[in-house]
Amino acid sequence: MFASLTGAGIRIGFQRNTPPFSYSPTAGFRPIGYSVDLAGLVLARIHGGADRVPPIEAVEVTSTTREGLLDAGRIDLECGSTTITDERRRRFAFSRPIFRTSHRIALKGDPGPRDLRVVGIQGSTSQAALEAEPDPGFGYAFTGVPSIGAARDAFLADDGIDAMVADEVILRSLLAGEARADVRMLDVRLGGEDYGFLLRKEDGELRRAVDEALSDVFGSPEYRALIATWFAGELPGLGFSLEMDPGDRSFVSES
Repeated sequence: MFASLTGAGIRIGFQRNTPPFSYSPTAGFRPIGYSVDLAGLVLARIHGGADRVPPIEAVEVTSTTREGLLDAGRIDLECGSTTITDERRRRFAFSRPIFRTSHRIALKGDPGPRDLRVVGIQGSTSQAALEAEPDPGFGYAFTGVPSIGAARDAFLADDGIDAMVADEVILRSLLAGEARADVRMLDVRLGGEDYGFLLRKEDGELRRAVDEALSDVFGSPEYRALIATWFAGELPGLGFSLEMDPGDRSFVSES
């Protein structure tokens, strides 16, 4: 068995504000979501049953802290909505893909003919996808912030911000509960990429075990129920449903 997944407990990094993948609808940090449940199914297979999994310590991370916490050994793996990129692969390892996504832009009000002032996570794949698009259909100026929660808050509360760019599913989730009739999603989709569980490069044996467990999970009835829970049903604690069908839209990567 793997040293990082035995002993007193398993430390897994989860985010607070990335529904339906990982979010905490209560004041304390008790994350739930697609990636949280998927991690539980994977660990159950690795350990030979859910009742044999050591205690799991959920460690709160953000898009800017997750890599540093993993590198420093503060977490054993990160399970959320981390995009698999060549740059990250030079420093870390990834599981096989767990989800396929693209990026969208939400617009509030009517900014008229001027360039859009777009907020997003600084250094994120959403920013990269926006900047790589040769003709998104509008001019823009990008404002970078450190987290998805900060991007949402700026978009909703700052009159100097017109739009927000983020992963499509997370963006839909963050805005679905907001009672703003002037918010709409632009038609343009940016990029196309996979999410994976993030691990240390030296944990090759663990990565192989995670991949083997994921392969088994993806073909199981448990996984079909998981998809229905987080993408078709009402999200616990949030009071709304994404009403998505990941099978039809090929959100779930088979690679």
